[in-house]
Amino acid sequence: MELLPLLLVPFLLFALIIQGLVMLIGWLADKIGDGLERRRRRAERELDRTQAQLRATILTLASELGADAHEARKALIRESFLASGQTPDQ
Repeated sequence: MELLPLLLVPFLLFALIIQGLVMLIGWLADKIGDGLERRRRRAERELDRTQAQLRATILTLASELGADAHEARKALIRESFLASGQTPDQ
């Protein structure tokens, strides 16, 4: 009977080792999850930045195309007046 507590020592050590391993695995899983989350947020920031740059480029190109179209219309009207020999009303 006096040796019974000594027989429980290996089981208690085994339980502590298992508990420590479970805690270590949980900690590692959290660290991996945090790393993945940081990587996802970094990718989203990069996509947002790229999207803003593309939007600005699109708006700039649309403005330039609009200006080119206006100049082309003016040139077409000018040429049509020159071809017909008329002068535009002012």
